[in-house]
Amino acid sequence: MDPDKSLELYIKYLRFEKNLTPNSIKSYEKDIRQLNAYLGSRDIHEMKGIGLALFRGFVKSLDEKKYANRTMIRKYSSLVNYFKFLEEGKIIDIHLSQFINPPRRRHRYYNILSMAEMREVFDKMETENAAAIRNRLVMELIYSTGARVSEVESMLLDDINMKRNEIKVKGKGRKERIVFINNEALHWLDQYMEKARDELGFNKKKGSYTRDRHLLLNKRGTGLTARSIRSIVRASVVNAGISKNITPHSLRHSFATHLLQRGAGIREIQELLGHESISTTSIYSHMDISKLKKDYRRFHPRSRS
Repeated sequence: MDPDKSLELYIKYLRFEKNLTPNSIKSYEKDIRQLNAYLGSRDIHEMKGIGLALFRGFVKSLDEKKYANRTMIRKYSSLVNYFKFLEEGKIIDIHLSQFINPPRRRHRYYNILSMAEMREVFDKMETENAAAIRNRLVMELIYSTGARVSEVESMLLDDINMKRNEIKVKGKGRKERIVFINNEALHWLDQYMEKARDELGFNKKKGSYTRDRHLLLNKRGTGLTARSIRSIVRASVVNAGISKNITPHSLRHSFATHLLQRGAGIREIQELLGHESISTTSIYSHMDISKLKKDYRRFHPRSRS
């Protein structure tokens, strides 16, 4: 089987058997197309032509590109899962997955906003028109729920329960969980629904309103993209005079760190963030330095000496 055909089969498997999100499938496809391009450069046109030496050559070519640690871990993971699929389907003869040793994860500490900086961002945001009200809601939603940018992008009107202050989101692997809207976010959700969404969703040429069910709309009346959400976050932080490189993921980390600082437990934060493993959430225990120092001074028997 040729590489493009085997990739096509794998994408179908990810979509229909593994039920992965479009973003996850896109990442897998990008990584495997890189492998296919390498195979083509070596005149390999059948998957059974892949041997251990050839595979090691491809891995070496990845190492030479000096990718970030997290990117390399993702690429290795993509390869492991792909080759397991090929092995189980007898598409290749050699068990290459057993020879893939992913690099160790290096802890990455994200830029986050302090509570005071979050207040400054919100205080400096203007809400004089429909787009500005929507932008305020974007910021409030991320900080209130800790949702991933892909989860905010895919929020639908039917996912919202305003009476219970809840939103149903679809996380990694399309797993659903409930996130909570605080009173401030609920206020801006009300403002958006009352004053902004219809205006954004009205098509002047057709004289009709959009049928798009996404909560957040762009000026064309279609769902706001992850790229646009990132731009809104970046512009809002710059507008507040903050020079940190802040992304939607930074706000997610700020959400978790502030909960920890206010006394929330790691297990509770794990549930709210939708992490499968507690080890993923445990990075926040390293970030809460101020609380750690305060507890040390308070409880260590020799701290006052």
